[in-house]
Amino acid sequence: GASDADIGANSLLTYRLNSNEYFTLDVKRNDEEIKSLGLVLKKLLNREDTPEHHLLITAVDGRKPELTGTTQLKITVLDVNDNAPEFESTIYKVKLFENAPNGTLVVTVNASDLDEGINKDIVYSFNTDTSADTLSKFHLDPVNGYIIVKGDIDFELTKLYEIQVMKRYERALI
Repeated sequence: GASDADIGANSLLTYRLNSNEYFTLDVKRNDEEIKSLGLVLKKLLNREDTPEHHLLITAVDGRKPELTGTTQLKITVLDVNDNAPEFESTIYKVKLFENAPNGTLVVTVNASDLDEGINKDIVYSFNTDTSADTLSKFHLDPVNGYIIVKGDIDFELTKLYEIQVMKRYERALI
């Protein structure tokens, strides 16, 4: 709130908030005296749409002509984990020569997340129902999304591998 050194009607204050769709002022009064002034959220915030809000609160006294005082508020919207990661492609098709040596890069899968900070971190893993045969032949780097050869690739034994990769959030506990 604000204060005014005047007395009587000249010290009575009203408040205005610059026009915006997210916030409104809540003024609690006791007779002629303001008990509290609060900023109330009237619409959910979304950091990806508007990461900062700049507000101007104006206090107006009861005098004619009126005198005003202002204060600026900068509201920074913090991120919550509200976006799922998305792969660049839903299907990656790769041709691989048989007898490719261990360590051969097969493909790099890549997902991105609109969140920020730790909420943006992605961990790659093979789907839980991936066959033991596939797991014995390929390794997936959980951080970079690299799938590399780690076993014998024999065309006569297996002509096609279908591998499902999952992406999930990784959070550190502090």
